[in-house]
Amino acid sequence: MTSLHSPSAPRPRASRPPAAPLPAAPLPAARPSAAHGGRRRGLQLLLGVVVFLAAEMTVVTVGGLTASPWMLLLGACAGAAVALGGYLLIVGLIGGRPGLGLRGRGKLAELAAGLVLGTALLTLAVGLIALLGGYRVTGISASPQLLAPLAVGIGAGVIEEIVFRGILLRVLESWWGSWVALAITSLLFGLIHLMNPGASILTALLLVVEAGVLLGAAYLLTRRLWFAFGLHIAWNTVQAGMFSSAVSGTGTQRGLLVAEMHGPTWLTGGSMGIEGSLLTVLLGFVTGIVMLLLAARRGHLQGPARKRR
Repeated sequence: MTSLHSPSAPRPRASRPPAAPLPAAPLPAARPSAAHGGRRRGLQLLLGVVVFLAAEMTVVTVGGLTASPWMLLLGACAGAAVALGGYLLIVGLIGGRPGLGLRGRGKLAELAAGLVLGTALLTLAVGLIALLGGYRVTGISASPQLLAPLAVGIGAGVIEEIVFRGILLRVLESWWGSWVALAITSLLFGLIHLMNPGASILTALLLVVEAGVLLGAAYLLTRRLWFAFGLHIAWNTVQAGMFSSAVSGTGTQRGLLVAEMHGPTWLTGGSMGIEGSLLTVLLGFVTGIVMLLLAARRGHLQGPARKRR
């Protein structure tokens, strides 16, 4: 009889369970196409214009054109709230980046720095104009208009910064880079002020060189809106509320200081106000260039999209 362990007898093989099928490799996440991203950015631009118009209509509707100073301030705050809400919806729902340009620590510090810088620039400009005989203080107003200048500061400072820097500059920069976006938004910022009373092509171009560059640089330096908010608010409020100057040609103001202005338009700014003075334009432009250099050192400036690929 042959033994089961004999080499001539085959050994039974233990049965193995069938191998489990390998899990399917996960499909790569779909990446948005360039065309899709372009449509999203284009929609942001379009809705940015809508937000700007809605905010301006809110200012006029709530504040009125001949309302009391308190109503003017209420209208400015309401318009600023509409602009902020619209911005958050645009960058959140469409851009997919909620709170972009507003979130993070240090917001109040940046806002305060903007207020201080705006006040300092206007005070320095008035000092230089006074040294050349163009501005002379004759007294202090017993009943200064402070609420109306603050309304102008808040309304324009928040609404215009959200639209021109928070939406237009940011979206254009994603296509063509920081320098082209800054040039385009500065030009548009100056041209839109042609709607102001007494405005001209010259006054618009002065705002392009002065405020367009300065405020655009404020955004690029911090990559947020708070510094630009403070700078713009102070720029408008201090002109009218402290130095009794017209703001972008909006008419005579009765601020804290009673003053007389004499001299050529290049010195005093004429009907445009202090910001139309060549000295103020140069101060704003030089300060903007310095901030752009600082932004470049921080790596905050971008090239065109095709060079970043």
